[in-house]
Amino acid sequence: MEYAAGVKSFGGGRIVLEAPPAAVRELVERQAKTVRLIVPDPDKITPQQRNKIFALVSDIADYASGVRRGDKRRQREVLCALQLSYLIDTSDHEAVRERLTYHYCQLCGVDLFSLSERSPDAVSKSIAGDFIDWLVELCITCGVPCTDTLLNRCEDVTRYLYACVMHRTCAVCGKPADIHEWDRVGMGRDRDTIHHAGQRVQPLCRVCHGEAHDMGQQTFDELHHITWIRLTEEMCEKLGWKK
Repeated sequence: MEYAAGVKSFGGGRIVLEAPPAAVRELVERQAKTVRLIVPDPDKITPQQRNKIFALVSDIADYASGVRRGDKRRQREVLCALQLSYLIDTSDHEAVRERLTYHYCQLCGVDLFSLSERSPDAVSKSIAGDFIDWLVELCITCGVPCTDTLLNRCEDVTRYLYACVMHRTCAVCGKPADIHEWDRVGMGRDRDTIHHAGQRVQPLCRVCHGEAHDMGQQTFDELHHITWIRLTEEMCEKLGWKK
């Protein structure tokens, strides 16, 4: 079993590691005298990124499998949007991951990559992060229900907020959202006549919107580790708001 351990100190031919309790228990149970130490390449995919990818693919595969059991028209629409139309078994998570990886690489013009950091084709940290955000956007666009908030899975929060605003999806819980004005519209200002470009906003459902007002914006942001995004003229045009 592999575990990640923190380096506390090193020098004089000794390294002091801080390992998780499970690793310590296994070492004691097996009476291990030696361990294999792998120093990660800082430019390669991280274990956290790998876990995010597997979790996103798992949610996408489970959703696609459920759609396959629905009506044929809905099935075609969703599988086409997920770019899984030609995959026979969407319950095979590894096959789904390979298919999505292929589509991402074709779209972005990058070589096919491996998620194993020991592989000669190991994906870089930057491409892995972009792949994660692409999968997150795919989940938002197709309405894929996820086992954890995508706010915890995205790499680029601003990119995530942009996708949530454009698809009116709550950035906290994933439910249908309204556009919450981070800078509140004051007394005497009409939302239908004011210019929205440049305003700071958050896409929040009614429940989360009320929570932000009740506890205060700063407390809400700190609780959910969320920030705001500033509306551009392009975003206003797509939303049908006055620029």
